[in-house]
Amino acid sequence: MRENFKKRFRDRIKGVYGSKSLVLVLFLNPLCQKLVKLSLIFLIFTGCIGIFRRAPDFPSMRIQGLVPYNELESVKNVKWSSLSKSRDPKSVSAIILHNSGKRKFPDFLKLSVDNQFMFHVYVDSEGNIFGDPQFLNHEWSAAPGIDLESIHIIYEGTQETLYNNRKQRNVLNQIISYLTEELDIPKSNYDVISKRGVFTHNQTKRRFGGFVDFSPCGSELALKQILSEIDGKYYEEDDWKDRFVTGWVLKKENKDILKETFKPTNGRGITKAEKIVFSKIEKDEKGFPPEEYRVKYTFRGKIKPSCVVLHYTAISEYFKSLRTLEARNLTASIMIDNNGKAYQLVDVLEDRAAAATGTNDNCIQIEIVAKDTEELLKQPEQIQTVKDLVIELTSKYKIPLSNEKVEDLSGVFSHTQAKKKWGGSIFLNAKDFDPGEDYMEMILNSIGGKYFSEPEWKNRKSIDWAILYRNFQP
Repeated sequence: MRENFKKRFRDRIKGVYGSKSLVLVLFLNPLCQKLVKLSLIFLIFTGCIGIFRRAPDFPSMRIQGLVPYNELESVKNVKWSSLSKSRDPKSVSAIILHNSGKRKFPDFLKLSVDNQFMFHVYVDSEGNIFGDPQFLNHEWSAAPGIDLESIHIIYEGTQETLYNNRKQRNVLNQIISYLTEELDIPKSNYDVISKRGVFTHNQTKRRFGGFVDFSPCGSELALKQILSEIDGKYYEEDDWKDRFVTGWVLKKENKDILKETFKPTNGRGITKAEKIVFSKIEKDEKGFPPEEYRVKYTFRGKIKPSCVVLHYTAISEYFKSLRTLEARNLTASIMIDNNGKAYQLVDVLEDRAAAATGTNDNCIQIEIVAKDTEELLKQPEQIQTVKDLVIELTSKYKIPLSNEKVEDLSGVFSHTQAKKKWGGSIFLNAKDFDPGEDYMEMILNSIGGKYFSEPEWKNRKSIDWAILYRNFQP
């Protein structure tokens, strides 16, 4: 049968391509066979190696020496079922490293429970291990956005104390090495986007948000030390996969990349703006925005405005603020100078701005020129223009004079509020201001609006915020 197949193949080649092609095929045939064999071997030992890998034996997996939480006297009354969700062990693909700082285990555990957070494993300074024996089957909330895939491990102390505590570090190394090998988790912090690897909480905060503050929880130097001792690979932040690409809650910008990619299609000297329709926006003698005050920007589509977002520039000078927007490939809709003059930056206010993640598709973005809150409050002409312009915009677009419901994208909000909901800034912490809630309260209340303080924002205590409203987090 094999010989008949060869004969038919040769006759086919000869009939279609001629006798010279047959000679070439006969010459190449042994070589092709060898190439096929080599290719198969390569696939088996590289891309297809997974078919020979032993599947994790989830029921048999144990962390030796672990003392279960429910055996601890101090937390025997805790309703653990209310703090966790069931999960399929097959979903586990990451280890998240946290530290307790100066807190000891009883205090740290109580704070975690009180704030509705929890972790799978805790290694104290003596090398004792406490935790959840069913760590593979329980999803605990400690780093929203990656909780389902993660085993959360806490080490007691700081990265400095860990460095000098060989006993504690050995226990930590053994646990992480065991889990990565048994669960086929990469011993690397390279790709947090895929949720596969060993990461600090600090790194997951940058990608997924869901944090209370930006203290270096987990500590990069500690992770670097641990990965080096278990034959892993540590990557500095600039080398994390796609660190300068959009999608991170805490953005990181590369000036060279921004310069190369910024190819504006609209704005100053490129396209002509439409005539101004708002009385509080400056216009030239023909009714158009003064060209030199506009921004160069990339056209990102149109919006139907349902909200207004107020920002401050953190720079005291108008044109320097304008150039900073361009250097960062950002666009506001309007900028109000410290002398009270407001300028339309885009061709038409319905052009989509790029200034506040989560709101750009719906909101008119207003930048207010000022270095800080103190300077904002000392510029009365500017304050009056902000008030007048907000009234005019909200009247035209039927926008509520309220900051209660940022997630509904209907109202007048601070950039701070938008950042706390969606992130997407190069600067984030639990206390940042932009332009400041005192300023927002003054503006809204003075124009007949309704200002809501942070605890009153709609669903503020839910887990679906980039910056959570809690007092503590592991």
